[in-house]
Amino acid sequence: MSADPALIPSESSDGMAGVEGPAVTVREVLRLALPPGTIVIGGASGLDRAVTWARLIHLDQPSFERLEAGELALAALPVQSEAPHALLASILQALSGRGISGLAVSGPVPPGAQALADAIGTPLLGMPSSARLAEIEKSVIGLVVNRRAELEQRGIEIYRRLAQQTIENRGIEAILETLAEITGKSVVVENADGELELFRGPPGWSVSREELVAALRGPGDNRDWLTDQPLSSTSPPIARLPLAAPGWQRFIAPIVVSGTPAAFLSIIGREDELDEIDRVATGRAAAVCALEIAKRQAISEAERRIRSDFLDDLFAGHFTSEAAIISRGQLLGFDPLKQYAVVIFDLDTSAAYLEWMNTRSEQRVLQLRQAFSRGLTEEAARVNPGVLLRINTESAAALFPVDPEAGLAGVRAQVEEVRRRVAARIEGMTVSAAIGRLYPRVLDAPRAYRDAEQALTIALRLFGPNRTTAFDDLGIYRLLFHLHGTPELASFYEETLQKVVEHDERHGSELIPTLKAFFAAHGNLSKTAEMLYLHRNTVSYRLQRIEEITGLRLDREDDRFQLQLALKLRDLT
Repeated sequence: MSADPALIPSESSDGMAGVEGPAVTVREVLRLALPPGTIVIGGASGLDRAVTWARLIHLDQPSFERLEAGELALAALPVQSEAPHALLASILQALSGRGISGLAVSGPVPPGAQALADAIGTPLLGMPSSARLAEIEKSVIGLVVNRRAELEQRGIEIYRRLAQQTIENRGIEAILETLAEITGKSVVVENADGELELFRGPPGWSVSREELVAALRGPGDNRDWLTDQPLSSTSPPIARLPLAAPGWQRFIAPIVVSGTPAAFLSIIGREDELDEIDRVATGRAAAVCALEIAKRQAISEAERRIRSDFLDDLFAGHFTSEAAIISRGQLLGFDPLKQYAVVIFDLDTSAAYLEWMNTRSEQRVLQLRQAFSRGLTEEAARVNPGVLLRINTESAAALFPVDPEAGLAGVRAQVEEVRRRVAARIEGMTVSAAIGRLYPRVLDAPRAYRDAEQALTIALRLFGPNRTTAFDDLGIYRLLFHLHGTPELASFYEETLQKVVEHDERHGSELIPTLKAFFAAHGNLSKTAEMLYLHRNTVSYRLQRIEEITGLRLDREDDRFQLQLALKLRDLT
């Protein structure tokens, strides 16, 4: 990314500032609160350090214990001292170890003080000998308190303007546009995985998405700073992090929803342009975005429940007329003039899957199910915005609008695309889908739903998981499925194929595979031998043996049909 002046923040000396971050620097205290004639003796590199408070100290080590990081120490140097240089050195060393912002002294400063302060990097300010330290302490504290009050008031104003966008239902995009206008800087929102979702900039901002993504992948592109931080939706933690582009930085805060970061909001700009207003604005904007996301989720959940209730009633056949379906469905985007296909999606629950799930924590299992639900919702809407979904824990049912010209083939292509994309989003899992028969009337939805259930069950038995199957693909298996388990069908199987199966199990023979190949080759003996890499005589012997066991003749059409039917039954067991 080029160093565009309208873009992003840069690398800071302190790396991070929290919600209780500073509002006043040593440089500002020098200009606004210290007496005229105060000079910078040394440690000028630290003049931009934060001043959180001021404290009057005496030059004895125990009094230093009261000092806290960020405070400005005020002290009077003794008029006479046997070793003034050594005394000042010990004072600076002790105070810098406590992380103070600086030391302001009155009284004679010994030679060499500049070098001492420069070496430690702690600002050393020399005040006139007449300075009244107690009054100066009050003055500095007043400056800090007033600045914090100003920032708080400014933060309230920013929050009100941003909250107005969500009150007017203008969405997160409007919140970001308003924030960019208020701060005059660029604003980005990344999802929980750190992927760029939205970005807005001030007028004249011309940076491509690719450049922005590259810039955000800087040395601070991680979430380690969130470790052990309390996560509050109204007062989120804020970090100041460097970006990949030299001289740019960002303030970043999590958008906390239900106790977890749903996304991250950043204000980005040049290092010397980011200020405390930007820090405050980052936190307030993240809080408003959390409110907007929570509101959206509540609306989405209400819509989901209404949609699920509608589809439950539809698939269960609770509607008595098409007019009743239309009156409820139109509120959900249901178009009564369209034909719909009923589709079932299933998070594959094979034995391997169940074993895998048993080794995972409850939180991980919940994450996978949420990924399934979120993936289906997003991918179905992307492929066909007219899809109506009802999602349960590990399965879902949907109505897919049918394109009259594309028909079942068009639905199959859309369903397969959704299925593949959802499976790709769920680590280590596969997804199956089944499409019911297409019926002209919406009142036939219960039949279509049962067809889809049947297609899913048969497909998992015949072909395994991780595929899309239509009811129309199943051929004779549709009939056999309904008869499966009946005494007549069980008796038929025993009389035709059961003895051959038992023979293979006892003798390790390959009669069943040979019979399957024979039918696949349409009764051609030579082709069957080629398929099995066997001699023609071996195949002939095996087929003869099957005839002897079953009492059926492969040269008779009815007998061949019985064996073929029995093989289909075997596939369903």
